[in-house]
Amino acid sequence: MPHVLKMKDGKLLTPFGIRDLLDAVEDYAGEELRREIEEYIETNVEDIDDYEKEYDRMERDGERLADHQRSVLCNIRDEVDALDALLQDTRLNRRRMQGAVRIIQQMINREL
Repeated sequence: MPHVLKMKDGKLLTPFGIRDLLDAVEDYAGEELRREIEEYIETNVEDIDDYEKEYDRMERDGERLADHQRSVLCNIRDEVDALDALLQDTRLNRRRMQGAVRIIQQMINREL
């Protein structure tokens, strides 16, 4: 929605976009200032685009890492449940328990 601007000389300006504003700057302050403002806007818009792309990439990386962490923790929980079942058994099978412990240790070491 355009707004009406009152210029210093009393004229009213209704800019419909940045180009209208830049035309007014050129009319009142000259072509050099207009070019400087255009360059400033172009540089900052590129910076904003770069920032938004980097933010999106970091957000995707964060989600991917969270999914990986959740998967690893679920695998460790499954192994601990299996180890608990072995401990609850009436006959202790030390070899199977040691195997479960090694698997858990390997999972943890891979993540560290």
